[in-house]
Amino acid sequence: MATIYLDHQATTPADPAVVEAMSFAATHCFANPSSPHAAGIRAFREVERARGAVARLIGAARSEIYFTSGATEGNNLAIKGVVTPGEHRHVVTTAVEHKSVLDSCRSLRAAGHEVTVLPVDGEGRVSARQVAAALRPDTALVSVMLANNELSTIQPVAEIGAVTRAAGVPLHCDATQGVGSLPVDVRALGVDLLTFSGHKIYGPKGVGVLYVSNGLSDRAPLAPLLHGGGQERGLRAGTVNTAAVIGLGAAVGVLAAGREEESARLAGLRERFLATLAELVPYTLNSGTGPGFLPHAVNLSFEGTDAQQLLLEVTDIAVSTGSACNSSAQEPSHVLTAAGLAPERIRGSIRVGFGRFTTEEDAVRAARALAAGVSGPAARTAA
Repeated sequence: MATIYLDHQATTPADPAVVEAMSFAATHCFANPSSPHAAGIRAFREVERARGAVARLIGAARSEIYFTSGATEGNNLAIKGVVTPGEHRHVVTTAVEHKSVLDSCRSLRAAGHEVTVLPVDGEGRVSARQVAAALRPDTALVSVMLANNELSTIQPVAEIGAVTRAAGVPLHCDATQGVGSLPVDVRALGVDLLTFSGHKIYGPKGVGVLYVSNGLSDRAPLAPLLHGGGQERGLRAGTVNTAAVIGLGAAVGVLAAGREEESARLAGLRERFLATLAELVPYTLNSGTGPGFLPHAVNLSFEGTDAQQLLLEVTDIAVSTGSACNSSAQEPSHVLTAAGLAPERIRGSIRVGFGRFTTEEDAVRAARALAAGVSGPAARTAA
């Protein structure tokens, strides 16, 4: 029986339209889009078509869109690029950000800058009031994600944006987890920088987006991390990954055509999954399921269960545990820890994310498989 894939916060399968677009690109648009001949110009036009699609998706101008290798590179470029080398500056972020944000901030701290990491409440949320209180005259940047990959919490970015705009401080938003499910408009959010990855919206891996407002570029251009051929208007050197960019453009087209309806469908699948699970085994919700949370995902814990062992036993579904915050360290999730969850609750936690190709039958089967695994002796923790 095929594995039921419910780990869409980690990555998504490529949509058929994306595969078709990338196949076309590999065959017909393989030329370097920086080349001046006809084949290069054809590739350039397709890249610019994708740039326009991305710009429309998030309410930006095409000149404000830069292609990167993914959100990790985009986050590094946004955070490190704002802080001018040689100056002593201050950056504000939150305790539940993605590692690429937190580690970028740590690198600034190691270079002599100051970083304020704001705590979150029990839902994993930070407030605009906290951000306002943290701002200083030397604050160079605030970085707050749109939605969290583990707790599904949506942050009040628009409220924070009002605070940072009034203070004249740039605001960066890692929108990787939210852009596929939520309406995203950079003007309404009040952000100066925004990042996301193609592979979280049924596009290819190895491509992402960095939005930089023209206003920020005019008054304080970002310092590039990569130097070379001057691609992406001098901000991101290196030959453009044409096929991946075209694939991203296709993914954005599919997303824009049906995001609202799909979000409602996925929320329904989540409710069916939880209702089926509740009939079989007890569990505790770690994330919310109403307004203020992503519609397609949920984090929950099974008391007395080792989630890592559970997933070794339940091999016909693909979900993630909440007990490892990255691929190289088996340590408690920094997100769940920041939200105040007890270690034993974190140990028994899993995150489940429904996606475009998930069916109602998949949701029911997954709930039954997990319940059977929880009820078995192998997944129980030692008393």
